[in-house]
Amino acid sequence: MRRLTPIRAAACTALVLLATSAWGQSSGGTPSIASNIPVLASGQMPAAIPSADAELENVFRLTIMAGGHFDDNADLDLPARQWDLGYLFSPTFGFTETLPRVDWGVDYGPGVDISQNLNYRNQFTQKFDGHVAWRTSERGVLTAQQYYLVTTDPFAQLGQGSNLPGPGISPNGSVYIPNIRRTQILSNVLYSYQLGEHTTFGLGGGFNQERFDNTPYSGPTTALIYSQVASGEAYISHQFNAKNQLGFQYGLQVLKFPRENARTTSHSFLVFDQLNFSPSNSLTIYGGPEYSQTANEVELSLGFIIITIPINANEWTAAGGLIYNWTGNHVAAVLNYSRRVSDGGGLVGAVELDSGSAELSTKLASRWTLFTTISGSNNQLLASTSSSQNSLLTYSGEVGLRQQIWRDIAMSWFYERLNETGGFAGFPIGNHDIAGASLSYTFLKPLGR
Repeated sequence: MRRLTPIRAAACTALVLLATSAWGQSSGGTPSIASNIPVLASGQMPAAIPSADAELENVFRLTIMAGGHFDDNADLDLPARQWDLGYLFSPTFGFTETLPRVDWGVDYGPGVDISQNLNYRNQFTQKFDGHVAWRTSERGVLTAQQYYLVTTDPFAQLGQGSNLPGPGISPNGSVYIPNIRRTQILSNVLYSYQLGEHTTFGLGGGFNQERFDNTPYSGPTTALIYSQVASGEAYISHQFNAKNQLGFQYGLQVLKFPRENARTTSHSFLVFDQLNFSPSNSLTIYGGPEYSQTANEVELSLGFIIITIPINANEWTAAGGLIYNWTGNHVAAVLNYSRRVSDGGGLVGAVELDSGSAELSTKLASRWTLFTTISGSNNQLLASTSSSQNSLLTYSGEVGLRQQIWRDIAMSWFYERLNETGGFAGFPIGNHDIAGASLSYTFLKPLGR
């Protein structure tokens, strides 16, 4: 669930696909460096961008975007709804390069969002994304991703455009905490080796850290729950025919909440089936048991006091999901659902997270593109009884329109409805109607010229 998706989509299209071929998700053509890596293991989500909007690779990109948006419920702490206008300015630059043995790219984007009515809602964001796919030998491929985010925007997430982490490594992005400074770092690496013509084996690991700091207007939010997640994976897959790839993946997570001396370790055992209907149409279904061991559970109570529950619990839960990707010339769609153990986004310790989204991009005409997104997430505190006080449900729907006015200039409009129900220990919840527009200018320069 990501706020202002069409505005980011305006930048995303101009920024070019972030070398999706480097991750084995290209829409056709020459096989990519990492084409033998299953989508589930790759750690990279497909992008819902029609192939007609794809630009040339091997380019340097600079996008300057300015816009505004309206929020009808900007301050959840007030008894009456408080509307607000925000004015956004965000330059982004980066490059992608495809060489015979290496695909790599880097993107960096600072941004500022100025509030008209609520000074404490002035927000800033800095993002850095980098990726590389290196063919170390005729049979070996090393892929790596690096994400960095520092922001006071509660809706900002790691990754941007078509460079989004997959469900196996992505942090919990469904909890929105306003008026704080949030810093996230995510690193992931995977080495895959082709044992035979149709069999691939891989080992990987990752590290994710999230911390919170106060601002002049945030009050005692330094009591929010920091998290550190170390993860590892091992997979083996076999391609039985041109359209069917079956495999097994083992995943390990160690979730630490250092300041509260709480820890959860989870082991997942997943069987996956990847159906490649065509070079541009694939479905991955995966599922299996997940075993978790929890030593102390933590939650943020009303008043921003952290409560440590001295428990030791072991339990089995179900894990799994699906990833569907269809990239046509004028229409692209991505469906994603996952159920897994994850961090609590700063409000609680470990949770059982159910999350899903459906994204659709339709090129209506040569200069017009329609974007629609529906998404939802349910957080349930792990090792606890199911109740409204131990869960948080967030869901949204969004529609946007993009017009390419000239070759380098585009205009985008969007509307989003965002709802939250339930709540952890009295944390403020509510709903939003958000609408806005942006204007972007993009400069592209081929590398080496």
